[in-house]
Amino acid sequence: MKNFVTVCYRPLLFTAVLVFCLCGTSLGQVEDYNALSKVELQEKIADLQLGLGSYVIGTKLTQEQIVLSGKNNDYKAYPGTVKFKDGEIFIIADVDSHVVIAVYKRNKKANKNDFKVAISELMLHYGEPTAEAHGKTIYWNFGSDGLIPEELYRSVKQQGMLDTLVVLATVKFTSTENVETMTDMIDMMNKKNQEGKDVKQVDVTSDNYVMVQSDILTKKYMEK
Repeated sequence: MKNFVTVCYRPLLFTAVLVFCLCGTSLGQVEDYNALSKVELQEKIADLQLGLGSYVIGTKLTQEQIVLSGKNNDYKAYPGTVKFKDGEIFIIADVDSHVVIAVYKRNKKANKNDFKVAISELMLHYGEPTAEAHGKTIYWNFGSDGLIPEELYRSVKQQGMLDTLVVLATVKFTSTENVETMTDMIDMMNKKNQEGKDVKQVDVTSDNYVMVQSDILTKKYMEK
């Protein structure tokens, strides 16, 4: 009986230890980030060093980037912000402070290889994702101490306590192909390609989207 109790208790103990070790960072934060000023908040977001190319959310545009933002900006943007493009990257920045609020890039006709490369680059840069949703979106959620691990996210979710998990910023990959897992997506694209060869040469594509954003920072800049 003692061994049985030990074996059954071990997973619960692991979860408790995991949450205890991390609760002082991403879980149950004492600091009220909504109460911070824009400058204070963007400095914390900038420390995470999240972005695309040379654009990092929470940091200010360089002088060269400011000049570029005045040229390639023929895009709809929220009042007080500017949206411009640098190569394949779209940048949304505050007009007055020139702080980068969000960055994203999109490939509307991504083939199987494009999909693999995009996922590989994100995982190489950010590590294992925090969560996957609806078979077509992968999230890397970040708290005050960096990436929120999948184990913590699942544990908190199972306990119905996701609202206590403080997410300061997110890297999100989304694809229009809707399957159970990202691995299934690649397999399905392979299958569709093979089926297409019986009729004509077809390369199945998907609309892939990578967004790096801090919801809490975005809301702060959208406040009137």
